[in-house]
Amino acid sequence: MTSREVNNRDYSALGVTKIVGVMGSGMIGSNPYEENAWSGSSRYFFRECDRRGFLHRAFGVEVENAYKVPLMVHNFSFNRDRWRQKFYLDTRYYDLLSNRIAELLSSEDLRWPVLQIGGIYNLKPIIRSQMPVYSYHDGNLAQAIRSPYFARGIRKSHLQKALDYEKNVYGNLDMIFTMSEYLRDSFINDFQIEAGRVKAIGAGVNLDAIPMVSRKDYEKKEIVFVGVDFNRKGGMDVLRAFKSAREIYPDARLNVIGPKKLAIPSGYASGVVHHGFLSKKEPAQKQKFERIMNDSVLFVLPSLYEPFGIAALEAMLYQMPCILTNAWAFPEMVKPGVNGELVKPGDEKELAEKIISLLKYPEKLQEMGTAGRELVLSKYTWRHVVSNLIESIPISVTATKG
Repeated sequence: MTSREVNNRDYSALGVTKIVGVMGSGMIGSNPYEENAWSGSSRYFFRECDRRGFLHRAFGVEVENAYKVPLMVHNFSFNRDRWRQKFYLDTRYYDLLSNRIAELLSSEDLRWPVLQIGGIYNLKPIIRSQMPVYSYHDGNLAQAIRSPYFARGIRKSHLQKALDYEKNVYGNLDMIFTMSEYLRDSFINDFQIEAGRVKAIGAGVNLDAIPMVSRKDYEKKEIVFVGVDFNRKGGMDVLRAFKSAREIYPDARLNVIGPKKLAIPSGYASGVVHHGFLSKKEPAQKQKFERIMNDSVLFVLPSLYEPFGIAALEAMLYQMPCILTNAWAFPEMVKPGVNGELVKPGDEKELAEKIISLLKYPEKLQEMGTAGRELVLSKYTWRHVVSNLIESIPISVTATKG
């Protein structure tokens, strides 16, 4: 069956299998349908699986405080970032999450394959089922450790134990699915997983509907940055680069969306508008978000570490060229000179040069914006992702007889 044929049919009509989706932790979320769980991706992914008749059910977990708090105390550090990172690298926490998931998997659930979000649950050895266990990832620990943003000062032995845990999880899984080709390569090279057990199926934009194309004025010098985690997303580099760009374009404006609170240093505040966090569930906030995206002509996201970066794809739907970091999955999204530009991580000077150069040519901005929207519509939708997933699961996998 071709990709087009699978994409145009409900999976239930094929009469093969469904999946049970599981996730959990304070790191990615304990409810797959919450707005911010797994950066918003889980609810769109599982909704599409359900719409296609491919989902039995999806649920999330968190560890009870009686078990969680002692681990937090054990990992205490005066440095909050280090404390948080140490806790989320504690494999005892992973074991607690795994056991909690296993407890909640019913006999009916175990008639179907399980798909877990991420690699911090080791379900295969503890659930009584002959059905496969799969996983889906936007990143992994090996890549996170290499980023300049990763918290420093964590003992090598602590990191190695977490890496060994992940490698054991991946070795137990029947199939690993990734959002990007770069991440697929990481599983093969960093964790020595056989190439045939790792498949890049992509990711989709986290929007309830594809926005209509508005008549955008590319003469305007409106720039937008979207990121709740302001520092990891390269927010300070954006402020510094924008200050340089505003010396050339005094009427330029930078819209910052994401962080609820943001203290902008006085030397970088000119022309910057902080809009805070805008929820897509609240009509007024959603309308404001759409207005900003329609008014803006350039999207910047020079992340210091980015597991995937769906916000950039959403920006492309609003016909904006994107300036992204030349790392991780971003080079798969942006072809320089076609739908945006790439910059070295942490290079605010290069970022400023790219902003100044792109704003100079409104017609080129429009051409690149059109190319970006076409790319997303053809490749980065959750319908496309689920079709890829369906094609990757052997059709011989069927529900066990009850």
